[in-house]
Amino acid sequence: MYNVLLVDDEQLDLEVLQRFMPWEQLDMTIVGAVHGGGAALNLLREQHVDILITDIQMPIMSGLELAEQARSLLPHLKIIFISGHEDFQYAKRAISMNASSYILKPVDDQELLNTLQLVREQLKYEREQMKKEEQMDSSIPLLQNEMMYQWLRGTIEYNTLFRLYESAGIFWHGGQCCVAIIEMDDMAWKLKAFSDDQRKFAIDHGFRLISDYLQDRKLGIYCKTGDEKVVIVINAAGLNAAESMQSLVEHVRSHSNLTITVGLGSEVDSLQDAPESYLQAREALATKMFIGKCRVITLEQTAGEIVQTSLDLEQIMERMFAATANYDLVRIHDSLEQLFELVQSLKDKLSVYNFALYVVSKTDFFLQSLNVSLYDLLSIELKNLNLLYDFETIADIKSWLRKQLFEVSEHLHNKKKNPNRKLIDEIERYVEANLETSLQLRNVAKLFGFSPNYLGYLFKEVTDEHFSDFVTKKRMEKARELLQDPKMKIFEAAHRVGYQNLTMFSRHFKQSFGLPPVDYRKQGSGHK
Repeated sequence: MYNVLLVDDEQLDLEVLQRFMPWEQLDMTIVGAVHGGGAALNLLREQHVDILITDIQMPIMSGLELAEQARSLLPHLKIIFISGHEDFQYAKRAISMNASSYILKPVDDQELLNTLQLVREQLKYEREQMKKEEQMDSSIPLLQNEMMYQWLRGTIEYNTLFRLYESAGIFWHGGQCCVAIIEMDDMAWKLKAFSDDQRKFAIDHGFRLISDYLQDRKLGIYCKTGDEKVVIVINAAGLNAAESMQSLVEHVRSHSNLTITVGLGSEVDSLQDAPESYLQAREALATKMFIGKCRVITLEQTAGEIVQTSLDLEQIMERMFAATANYDLVRIHDSLEQLFELVQSLKDKLSVYNFALYVVSKTDFFLQSLNVSLYDLLSIELKNLNLLYDFETIADIKSWLRKQLFEVSEHLHNKKKNPNRKLIDEIERYVEANLETSLQLRNVAKLFGFSPNYLGYLFKEVTDEHFSDFVTKKRMEKARELLQDPKMKIFEAAHRVGYQNLTMFSRHFKQSFGLPPVDYRKQGSGHK
């Protein structure tokens, strides 16, 4: 729907405009009908408006003066002037302001209808173009992140990355550099009591703390990886990288309930050699289980045997998670056997217990990427994992873990087998691509050829979530993303995710993230 504001000092003219246009058929709604420029400006400051229809000759503030001030508030506002006099100077100024039309009183209904239809098509085209530009703009940082990460891992050439960064105006100054990998600690159990949206908010807050710190101090080029880590190539010329990363560790700990651990690679002579430092940082971070968390870890601090054990551990767990996702029970069994061969050297019961907790925590973290909670799936609570300490042998713990992983794998397999999964995936993609529209269940059901009741039933059966709850969740996620742009007005964000009512938008936002949009933005900017 497009929002229309009517302004005229004559009450009768306002009523005629409201009553004799097929606003609903035009996909338009009247958000205000006021008698003067002052009242119109007040409404424009509070409510998004697409089309302003105003009389030119009004006391105190003319329609032309109103239009000038309105355009300063909403640069893309479409303006239609109505005048009781065929005055060339008025028409000339209207043309200079790029008005959509200049209509003489008494208003001809067909002329106004034709004008509104043209304006609607203009607005539709502009929205589509804006959406395409936003998708393009949002894809560039993601591409830069992905390209940098792939380069560090050795899957693309340095020159490919260099050209991309050069085209984006990102340049590397200096020779020596090193790579750090930053990981948030204990995310599985610290956020266990949180809802999905609250968990996402807490993680986003942690990443904002990290990225703001890195950016404010211009420490280097960084990117967020898909496994909830941040990788940074640090410009090490004249800088103690270990001290800078330790300061970051302290900064995050003092400004949030989260802690981080940093794996730091050795300095290399040039940016082209950074992948070597990245591998070292990865090896260092892999020893966190043995060395400890909330600190900076370098290879110099670790014994070679610990490093190799940690690397083996990570590789085995990656294979085990892949087997779990693919319902490969034999490989799950084999991976567990390999894991527990590595811990035969652990001499005390507490160490074995902590190792088992580590495996459970990593498994839950992996499942979160598939929108599955290990604890909910197995109907267990974190505090009940003390049962691991009651087992008398390593074989008992291994047997318990095997049983849990088999159950998880079977659940994922059955979920994939659901014949309606493909349909629901398509509907979810449609929702995410059309958040600015009404997205009522009956409209979506009609589009996909189902009755609303049946589609609602299917959606709940496959996703364990009501369709309306899913739409609200996706809208709030997109709104939160939009509000991270300080230039984005709150009513603009609301409009972009399908809300015409700011009160309803604020209520849903607070229900999702615990804060209304205004306070959320303040909290987000408080660490800049």
